[in-house]
Amino acid sequence: MARPIKQIERHIPTEAELQAQSLGLLIKALTDNTESILKMLEIVKELDRAGVLDIADAALKNRIPISAIGIDMIEGMNLPPLIKNAFTLIQVLGKLDPKELEKLIKALGAGLDHLGDLHSDSSQKLYENDKPSKVGKKNSHADDHPPGMIGLLGMMRDPDVRSSLSVGLQFLKAMGGELSKKEPPQSSQ
Repeated sequence: MARPIKQIERHIPTEAELQAQSLGLLIKALTDNTESILKMLEIVKELDRAGVLDIADAALKNRIPISAIGIDMIEGMNLPPLIKNAFTLIQVLGKLDPKELEKLIKALGAGLDHLGDLHSDSSQKLYENDKPSKVGKKNSHADDHPPGMIGLLGMMRDPDVRSSLSVGLQFLKAMGGELSKKEPPQSSQ
């Protein structure tokens, strides 16, 4: 039968052996990645020529005053609510169907283009100092006078107007329903 081991002798490397081992690992890594290391050194060299390293060095040395200035700017510009609103808007946009959103944006753009055309027509009329022509003026009110009640009712015959009003009313209904919901009380922390 074998004798039991009563004492384990561990070899503790000396400082010189640790340095030699580390140096060997570094040399192996350098030889394995020569091209990458040379590229990295070129990048660092260009950053130094451009002054980026000096800027980074100065920023790191003065990080406490710089961070204080940054915090003062954030508080002064009231950025936390702005950031929260941006995230909320992104979340809402993420919930929307992209096809429906695209259709709505195109419709909004067409409506804005039409308003721009009306505005440019009325401003041209003011500069030309003549009366608007009756040609192509059906249901358009480029003469700077809002339509009367009968004119509005006449516009309701247009299927595009009815479609837009329907979408607008559905939007207002959904928004009103959301606004009338009671929110649970928030606990203060």
